[in-house]
Amino acid sequence: MWYGDKQEARVKIAMALVQKGWEIYGFKNDESDAMIDYFSPADWDGIAEKNGFVLCIDQNNLRYSGYEQKEYIGGNAVYKTNDRIKKLEAMMNDAASSENEKASCAVLIEKEKEKVGAIEKYKVVETYPKFSFANPRGTSWHIEKDGQIIAKGKGVFAVNDYDWENKEKTEKQQKAEKVEALINRFEKVIKNTDALQAEVIQVPVTVTKEIEKTVTEVTESDIKDGFTFIMKVGYTHGKYKGNKYTFSYKGEHYNAFAQLTKNNKPSTSMGKSWSLTVDRLNELLKKGHIVVIEFVEVTEYKEKTVYRKTARKQTVSNVPTIATDIIINEITEEFEVTTQGDNTNVIYHSFKTNEKDTEDKEMTTNSMDSVFSKFDSFEISNDQRISSEDMEFCQEQERTYKAVLNAYVNFKKELDGVSRSSFYGVMSNYDYEKSLLEIRNSFINNICFYFQKNYNVTINGDKVMKGLDFDVTHKDIVDIIFIQLDGFTFNEKAEKEIKDATKEMFKHGDKITLKNGKLVLDGYFAHFDSIWREYRLSEKVEKIFKSLQLFDNGSLTSNEELKSKYCGYDNSKKIDNYERYSPSTLDKVKSIKFFKNGKMEIEFDTHQQARAFATEYCGYKKVAV
Repeated sequence: MWYGDKQEARVKIAMALVQKGWEIYGFKNDESDAMIDYFSPADWDGIAEKNGFVLCIDQNNLRYSGYEQKEYIGGNAVYKTNDRIKKLEAMMNDAASSENEKASCAVLIEKEKEKVGAIEKYKVVETYPKFSFANPRGTSWHIEKDGQIIAKGKGVFAVNDYDWENKEKTEKQQKAEKVEALINRFEKVIKNTDALQAEVIQVPVTVTKEIEKTVTEVTESDIKDGFTFIMKVGYTHGKYKGNKYTFSYKGEHYNAFAQLTKNNKPSTSMGKSWSLTVDRLNELLKKGHIVVIEFVEVTEYKEKTVYRKTARKQTVSNVPTIATDIIINEITEEFEVTTQGDNTNVIYHSFKTNEKDTEDKEMTTNSMDSVFSKFDSFEISNDQRISSEDMEFCQEQERTYKAVLNAYVNFKKELDGVSRSSFYGVMSNYDYEKSLLEIRNSFINNICFYFQKNYNVTINGDKVMKGLDFDVTHKDIVDIIFIQLDGFTFNEKAEKEIKDATKEMFKHGDKITLKNGKLVLDGYFAHFDSIWREYRLSEKVEKIFKSLQLFDNGSLTSNEELKSKYCGYDNSKKIDNYERYSPSTLDKVKSIKFFKNGKMEIEFDTHQQARAFATEYCGYKKVAV
């Protein structure tokens, strides 16, 4: 967007904020004059304040935090004073001046300097409120209070945009509606936050720290997973001071170390690896060029301001009596209750139980413990958690991997027994080890990709490879895959990923509207291509189609009917995409309609189905009025 349009958008927002009682800072009126061809439009720095809330619009840094708007004062008084000081200094430095004259000049110069200090050079016209954060990444505005971000979002500069194809409303009306909607969003944040009370809590934060160990000599057995050292002296070929290296794998006559990245993760680049023998390591340790380190996780506590609902206290004696036909024989005790929200009509009692009841509970607990203890003898392996077809594929991949690996090892042994000093192109030790590493990675990736494709789940292959050597088996790979499932089955994990992908688009409740069986989702599903001058659907629509398919019939794949109609480069720019469409492959959905403003409307058969989809798949929560 052109910077002039952004400037105009800020000005419109500023004028609307003033009408809502906000105090704006850094506003400049329009000073343009067509008679003398002078252009100086209105502008606003994007800072406003109301009831202790600070609104920051289009702020990429903290330049305007506590900024003082100054008006500099010029005048003849300062110029005359400086001229007197120069004349007195010239007289004092004159060789013909006596000592008394020089002393008098020095006294007069000090007086003139005091006068200069007393004259105001500027006055502060306006002081901006202080704020602690620039706009978070991907946002164009945020609201702060007490050094904490209360709300954030985008859409500031969209208030100066309009749909030129809309014949029902003029450009001015469309822009005014967008400005009003944005201002109401700001006001809603303040209204909801006024009912909260700030509280400073201690938040535990796990920090990984480096601990240097006093090691001067290592053996072959010491070099294993987790062995890490840091460079204290810079070497050539990228071995800079401060670089950290961790053990990667063992070669035939050396140990390979991978350089750690900023996040202390081993680099996969061959150019950032270092091959060292044990003797060379001991030599560097004795010289002090490297130091063995260990990563230790330490828990630190940081202060964080959170906002909670204001708690109200009342005792049982103050609560109105509620008539009931149930007679309780236990003895009750009056105590103080702290309730949150609107649960003020609930009476809480503390009941004393009889000894007989306690004995019955102990007998029940003991009997249940004996039942649960029987489950300790059961052990479930990963082989039992995957199908026979999956197991057959994994075993076949392992047999192939071991056969190829053994072939390479035997070939290398035969090759080492042949004198080849005068031949070029023979496989080097580097090529041999690189091939072995690629073969191992292919074995791991084949199994990961198989489960990822067959069950539509996301598996991080890099995390699976970490810590696995050349003796890896398919059981080791499956173990790590099940760890990534977080206790879910493959189908449960796939369902969770589909739902989470949809909820991520609507994590702010104001993007979901539910009424009379119709669900309106504001997910920026359509956008206008300013180059080709046409509207296109985004790739987000496919995520919605997957969720609708899962909600309608429990399938984990995309709906092919909707995918073939709306998805793809050519399909996404069809004009009829914005007409209402009734899918024939979905039983619970009557129709689907996309709008050029980025919204999508889904009409379900019943209002209960619409609410169920909005709640379970979009994270919709009904706000009590």
